[in-house]
Amino acid sequence: MLRVAVLATLAIAAFCAPVPNSVEDIPAEYKSLIPKEVLDHLTGITAEEKAAIKELAAEHKTFKDETEFLAALKTKSPSLAEKVAKLQALLEAKYAELDESAKALIKKVVAKGRELHQDYLAGKKPSLETLKNLAAGYITDYKNLSDDSKATIEKNFPILTNFFKNEKVQALIGQHIPN
Repeated sequence: MLRVAVLATLAIAAFCAPVPNSVEDIPAEYKSLIPKEVLDHLTGITAEEKAAIKELAAEHKTFKDETEFLAALKTKSPSLAEKVAKLQALLEAKYAELDESAKALIKKVVAKGRELHQDYLAGKKPSLETLKNLAAGYITDYKNLSDDSKATIEKNFPILTNFFKNEKVQALIGQHIPN
């Protein structure tokens, strides 16, 4: 379940965000939030592996599930498949460090992200109001976590914590979390 969730999150990020050509293209305020291991992974992707990613992304609708995608990735670029496996293991280890309340929130966010991604691929785009309501619900869930749960999320997933605390996001949905 977690492996699917992690890859779903990566897939959502890949399909929904503009992909920089290099790590240097990532704005400094975001790059500083990315764990060193992830930055190392990103900087270690070769031109051939980038080409494999683009080719597989163009064929995303042909894969029934994560297993098929990973098999195609392994065939297309064994070196990239190995790198993905290492990154996946890192993310699973970080997830394992969360307490149960934090794990429940992360699972909920990832499950909804996966659903939205599937809808997006099917041509159904969520309304801004739907996205605002989802974000408001997740921020409320985050606010209701214990300080210890918040700390485990902040330690292991600082980018997600930044989303929960981002003033622009909070202003957009009309909520505020004091720092």
